[in-house]
Amino acid sequence: MTSETANAPAPGQGAGVRSKLLPGVLDAGFASLATFAAGLAAVAVFDEADLGVYAVFFVAFTLGQLVAYFLVYVPAEIVAVGRIGPERLTIFDDSLRIGIMPSLAGASVVFAATITTAPIASPGLSIGLTATAWIATLLSPTQDHVRRTLHVADRSWHAAVMSTTQFLVSGIAIVVMLVVDAPAAWVPFGALALANLVSLSVGLLLVQHDRQHAEAPSHVTFHDLAVEGRWLLFQASIPVAAAFVTANIITYLAGPEAMGYAEAARIVAQPILVLAAGLIYPLRPRAMEAALSRDLPLSVRLEKLYVSMIIVGSVLYFAIAEAAFPWNPMQYLVPVAYEVNGLVAASIGANVILASIFLAVNEMMAAGRARSLFFLNALAAPVRIVVATSAAFVGAFARPLSEAIGESVFIAGLLVYHRQIYRGAPAEPTPRPETASSS
Repeated sequence: MTSETANAPAPGQGAGVRSKLLPGVLDAGFASLATFAAGLAAVAVFDEADLGVYAVFFVAFTLGQLVAYFLVYVPAEIVAVGRIGPERLTIFDDSLRIGIMPSLAGASVVFAATITTAPIASPGLSIGLTATAWIATLLSPTQDHVRRTLHVADRSWHAAVMSTTQFLVSGIAIVVMLVVDAPAAWVPFGALALANLVSLSVGLLLVQHDRQHAEAPSHVTFHDLAVEGRWLLFQASIPVAAAFVTANIITYLAGPEAMGYAEAARIVAQPILVLAAGLIYPLRPRAMEAALSRDLPLSVRLEKLYVSMIIVGSVLYFAIAEAAFPWNPMQYLVPVAYEVNGLVAASIGANVILASIFLAVNEMMAAGRARSLFFLNALAAPVRIVVATSAAFVGAFARPLSEAIGESVFIAGLLVYHRQIYRGAPAEPTPRPETASSS
């Protein structure tokens, strides 16, 4: 990373964690609701087989976002953490310009889904999903980058405004397209693409207001960001690429209908990851500061707070949504998810495992341990793919099983590396995150 990250401010700068929890949860909630609305639209307009094809495109959409996100935007956000106040928003002077080409490259991943699903998708379905998923994949990482950096700059409420806009636009777009009887293939990703475009535009206007004429203390280049970003990209691409392979394996071994059931269960289990994202936004800058300054007590305190809230939230949600109970609204919104008994419960369990490590991974990235993350993901990916072949016997359950078992391998190694980062760190207490002073 650049020298700016080496001179990161000591923990305690910026707004307190507690003051940012509410807008952080709202931001993650509305942003995820926009994606959730697209998923609900897919469930509504596709049969089980076409939903399985959509699931492959959704994994490609997720994979494509990673190119600009990890190669440019995450390293840029780490640089921004090392700046003070409104200067953190000046990172956009460089990051948005540098991120254009990686965003275009990432969007091209969608064509891989077009090729792999060609034998089982109709031409109309393939064309519609390809066109709309390409646009959504192009815009999504930049929109997310603007929102995340607003959190870093203690402008969490403005990030929440962006995600609220995203949700409202996606919902309105879905309703309008359904009313005018637009082709089904253009609805889910089409609404998401439009929502990202409008939300990004609103966000850039808010950034101009929040900068307060601040000037960047220095400028970064593509090389500055890519030195660490390439390893961040490599490590992040492995599990998502494995998920892409897994989705295709399940589709061909168990049939597109089984993949459709797995996708529906993934949509129902998504609130666990929404909760995780909502907690990450306010905790992430402090966790990164802890990693940069090797502040072990602060890291432990943040990790305990994060994991305990994930567990409590997951237990509550499991009691509501794991089966087709009368009080479970998901059985009416996504009824196909409950066609296979126990599939939703397994998907929720897998998401709890996935969510539990988000904060620790951010610490590893800030500490410059991208190569270590790459190694761990390289170990976990083959396990995930091998487990996916169980689809021939367990059908749709192969998806949550492959995610849970593969991620468990990753977690075991992550705990070792986390101890290495803070080895020799001072044991004296640091200020409690919720009482950190405002800048």
